[in-house]
Amino acid sequence: MKLKFALVATAAFLSSVSHISASDEIETIIVTENRIPTVISDSLSAVTVLNREDIARYQASDLFDLMSRIAGVSMVRNGGRGTPTSLSLRGNQGDHSLFLVDGVRIGSATLGSATLGLLNVNSIERIEVVRGPKSNLYGADAIGGVVNIITRQSEDDKDLSISSSVGTNSTTETTIVSGFKSDRHSYMAVLNTFNTQGIDNTESISGLHGDKDAHSNHAIALNYQYQISDSAKWKVAYNKNDTETEYDADCYSPSWAMVDCSIYTVAEITSLSSRVDFDINANWHSSFQLGRSSDKAKELADNIDISTTTNGGMFDTTKTEATWVNYMQLSDGNFVTLGLDYQKDHVNSFTVYDQTSRYNQAAFLQYQVNLGEVDTSFGVRFDDNQQFGGHTTSSLLVGVDVNESLRLTGSYGEGFKAPTFNDLYYPNYGNPDFVPEQSENYEIGLKASWGVNVANVALFNNQLENLIQYNPATFLTDQTARVEISGIEFNMDTEIAGWAVGVSGMLIDPENKTNGKLLRRRAQRSLSVDADYSFGNLDLGVTLQTQSHSYDDVSNTVRLGGYTTLALRADYRLNNHWSLKAKVDNLTDKAYTTAMDFSLGKYRSLGREIMFTIAYSPNF
Repeated sequence: MKLKFALVATAAFLSSVSHISASDEIETIIVTENRIPTVISDSLSAVTVLNREDIARYQASDLFDLMSRIAGVSMVRNGGRGTPTSLSLRGNQGDHSLFLVDGVRIGSATLGSATLGLLNVNSIERIEVVRGPKSNLYGADAIGGVVNIITRQSEDDKDLSISSSVGTNSTTETTIVSGFKSDRHSYMAVLNTFNTQGIDNTESISGLHGDKDAHSNHAIALNYQYQISDSAKWKVAYNKNDTETEYDADCYSPSWAMVDCSIYTVAEITSLSSRVDFDINANWHSSFQLGRSSDKAKELADNIDISTTTNGGMFDTTKTEATWVNYMQLSDGNFVTLGLDYQKDHVNSFTVYDQTSRYNQAAFLQYQVNLGEVDTSFGVRFDDNQQFGGHTTSSLLVGVDVNESLRLTGSYGEGFKAPTFNDLYYPNYGNPDFVPEQSENYEIGLKASWGVNVANVALFNNQLENLIQYNPATFLTDQTARVEISGIEFNMDTEIAGWAVGVSGMLIDPENKTNGKLLRRRAQRSLSVDADYSFGNLDLGVTLQTQSHSYDDVSNTVRLGGYTTLALRADYRLNNHWSLKAKVDNLTDKAYTTAMDFSLGKYRSLGREIMFTIAYSPNF
């Protein structure tokens, strides 16, 4: 995609909405963009929110199904359910986005990315996706943006629901939700169990590879809130996913002879947060949060002692953090946010790393000025990393209200990413000379709303230095000198003949400036369309998703074809207590590939999936 095309598209969008009428104010509140509650209509960044109603309507089985419909998001998965799943924001690498659960960082300190394929969607209240660099507020990892997964909270005096699902690939799922809310207390508990026989994850059928690869997940999510006083509230949230996933891999003896092994991974993903919010006075709000997350994985085998091979291993990583954020109104239209962050990563593994822990401490400031029709925000953050020393990032965002329905935004933001423990210290793989990756992002956006219609478009240019990426040709990582990602993303929600329609898409040019090639596993074009219609007790929906081809290697010789999939869904309410749901994913049984293994070939797609659900929810 040429930048000229993106400019023309933006101009056309501006022309089409320049005379729209006044709209109703959008009152959705987000917390991720500025680390404080913000009305989404006042946002200066590109933000998308999926709430509980959206998640229930789409009937998504995992985050791959749910989030691939968001503007600027592309997904890669290594086979079926439970396999490694990567989310890319605006063509950036999967580990260039920061992932939070209830405001707490999650992810593997060795891999540097979050284990998204193992997170259960039924425990999620909403997901806030902020696109564009946010290192000025969050520090490392937030080059592409921030994804904050917020677990379910009770909104009613009493909550109780039970659902059970059955589908193809011998898939079963059961979810139990219980909660209550009073004047001072509220709690929510979500229990979920998911099991599937799965598919054969790779195209290789040699040895034991031709079997189906099963996956199971047992999840629990707890959320408790206590109103200490009129000016203080305490929140605590706990989330845990225990999983077992079979996968295809070549196993070797110590003499490097091939060994047949039926290998699988046992993993545990947890997050725990405790937060106190309090108003010091009418103009000063303060919050303090303690958090801890863990990402544990251990490889085993059904048919042999895995310790007799070169495979196997245990990786137990934890993140511990503390955050203090203060939001103050200095005068009418003048606001400042001050904060302190502390984070410590720790690695416990059978693999010997030269370093097994590091800490990062940081201070950040954001100053916001409202001048009527013009809003500005300036942010700066200083990180002191135990391994890399000091690093400063900054941002400047401006928003101009063209009229009551149209807002024009522009921004400049810096980002950085610290090398992972694997990047630096993994035996015969890491390079201790790697330096932090750095980025500069420029963006122009337009937000419009009229009646029931909402439309957003953003034109962006992201320039990265010292990019660390895996090179399949050498089986090692390297640090590319410079990368440039230019693109345009758009989304629109409207109503057509009674159908609620959502359209989102992205066109990008993710160029490795060192060799002039496209970055691996980045599709240049993607489009998603959701349409839902309700009449009486029946809700119907359809989703169409398409993306262009990509390449699996740095030199762009291994081509992964583009694809289009179609999904159908239905929800019929029998009465006030019972409902029946059905969905068909990948209706045409399209075979497609988003990634390859260097020895086992293509990772397979799931193919056509059918799922039926019965749900019960009493009215109290």
